[in-house]
Amino acid sequence: MFNHFTLEENLGKFLVIMKNFFARLFAGCLLFNALAPERLFADASDPSLPANDVFVTLSRQGTPTSDLPTSADRVDPADYEKYDALNAAEAISRQTNVQLFSGGSMGSEVTAAIRGTNDIQNLILVDGRPAIGVSLDAPDLSEIPTNNIDHIEILRGGASGIYGPNAMGGVINIITRQAPAGPHPEFDASTEMRSFGGQEFRLSGGARTGPVDYYVYGDKQLASGFRDNSDAQQFNVGGNFGYNTEHFGKLLFDVSTFHRETGEPGTDPLLLPPVAFNNTDEKAASAPTARQSTDTNTYRATYLLPLPGESLLTLRYFDSERHVDLDDATDPLEPTSNDRHELSRGGEGVLNLPYGFTVGGNFIHDRDANNDRVDPTMSFRESIESWGFFAENNFHWKQFTLIPSGRFDHHSRAGDTTNPRVQGIVDATSWLRFSASTARAVRAPVIDELFAHDVGAIGNPDLKPEKAWTYDAGFELHEDSESLRVTYFRANVSNLITASPSTENTFVNVGKARRQGAEIEIADTRCTLFHQSLNYTYLEDVGIPDGFDHYVTLPYTPRNTINYIGTLLPMAGWELDSLLRFEDTRYSDNDQSGEKFGSQLIWDLRTSYAWRWIKAYIGVNDVANKRYEEIQGFPLPGRTYYGGLSYKFQN
Repeated sequence: MFNHFTLEENLGKFLVIMKNFFARLFAGCLLFNALAPERLFADASDPSLPANDVFVTLSRQGTPTSDLPTSADRVDPADYEKYDALNAAEAISRQTNVQLFSGGSMGSEVTAAIRGTNDIQNLILVDGRPAIGVSLDAPDLSEIPTNNIDHIEILRGGASGIYGPNAMGGVINIITRQAPAGPHPEFDASTEMRSFGGQEFRLSGGARTGPVDYYVYGDKQLASGFRDNSDAQQFNVGGNFGYNTEHFGKLLFDVSTFHRETGEPGTDPLLLPPVAFNNTDEKAASAPTARQSTDTNTYRATYLLPLPGESLLTLRYFDSERHVDLDDATDPLEPTSNDRHELSRGGEGVLNLPYGFTVGGNFIHDRDANNDRVDPTMSFRESIESWGFFAENNFHWKQFTLIPSGRFDHHSRAGDTTNPRVQGIVDATSWLRFSASTARAVRAPVIDELFAHDVGAIGNPDLKPEKAWTYDAGFELHEDSESLRVTYFRANVSNLITASPSTENTFVNVGKARRQGAEIEIADTRCTLFHQSLNYTYLEDVGIPDGFDHYVTLPYTPRNTINYIGTLLPMAGWELDSLLRFEDTRYSDNDQSGEKFGSQLIWDLRTSYAWRWIKAYIGVNDVANKRYEEIQGFPLPGRTYYGGLSYKFQN
């Protein structure tokens, strides 16, 4: 068991641990940082607006997108419009070394993982703060609509030295939309129809009037579903309001609400392998009466205060609540009826200083209350508190950039951790860049792993946090119209948390994991009529889970993955996009056992025509009608069609 110290004792420990580190960091800053980074805002009068070409996730000071290491990618609307992404999960589905876990089509939860990790070993941020705390399950990215997304930043590799727990595989930072930077209002509206009764309606807009700015959005989706009892309807409503004072900084308020009602068909009762899909049997529901409702509400207040010397103070309060109610009490074999309330709230303070320094800290309170109406002994209500402090600096000298950072975290159940991170970038020539990073990352056990009472897995309050040393190194060749990026990565994980069959599926710290491989990204826009991009991942994901004494391949990890996008621009206003995704063979259990998921080659097509403010488009997903699953027992529908119309008003 871990010792529980008072707040004063923990603060004292933190100061002792970090005192020498900060002293050396400051001395190094004065010695080497001859060029302080510029304040990277599009409008100096509004500190909430970063410049369009700035990547904020790599460094809390912001990094120009032209100076990124090979382990960082930015996803813009122009990118994910090519494959008609409706939410944050779909928006990142074609990115390098990103894997999605989906339990079906629209209405199903979708989580994401990076570099072979599971979905709770990655940190999902919304505007730099955790989307759903750090001690709850992985956030459902399908709840965030793309009409509330300005862009998405992906940083692969351990980042606990900047952001705290869970950033073992990497960080996905969803940057939300705000009012347009210019003085004129902008409004968007769209509607879309899809196979299996899919309908989608959207409206959004924003403007600036004097010191006031606002952005609002609404989104509604309906579907009858591919399988029996898989109908879904959901809506999002939200926005932000900002007030920019003349001398005392800016106040920004964000709010959003999400609601979804779905049928829950359960796993395919026949557990058909992909080669046996026949468009009939796999449509059956093993839970024909199960229904689930989900409500998520988020609130945030931000205060940004520019200070002398190009410094900036940012204070944030954030609050998210999620309620999931699942009812299948009429099932004669496995009656289920429970509701879960997840709550996360906290605050953060960040101070950007001269000479590239950034310091800050945060506090998060996470609570999970699960009420089992069929078997009350399975109910639980638990909470976890965590807090931490970090320091970071950007050293710039000629063509060299060095970004050291360190963070101390206290977890009320898993104890204290101190994690360093160092990122280096060298622009050897105008067309050749080298980059590398090394970091120690940590993943604290979530509430379910500590306290759950379930026939599938039993919590263990004595769990230790997972820890990993992560490394990557790469190079980039780039010109104005083409680029090549190559990255080698590796992660050595200890204290791996798994459910142990030998202890009645109790969560335990067992074994180790080793993840390594290569990432290749190619972009070519030399021809004005044809643009193309490709990313390839080779992944070796092995570990020593419970019951093994040697390294074996871990579940759901494809050895090879390829994404290709080709865009043809035959004439003004027209665009034709062709997309291919190849995913190698995977298995549902350790050591290439369990259900085999054969290799998949999925081909999508989309064509659009834009005239002034109007764009019309049609598309086909899975042209070859390849039948497959992403998670065992949840078949996907094969070939589907969609078409839509969007209108964008700009004065």
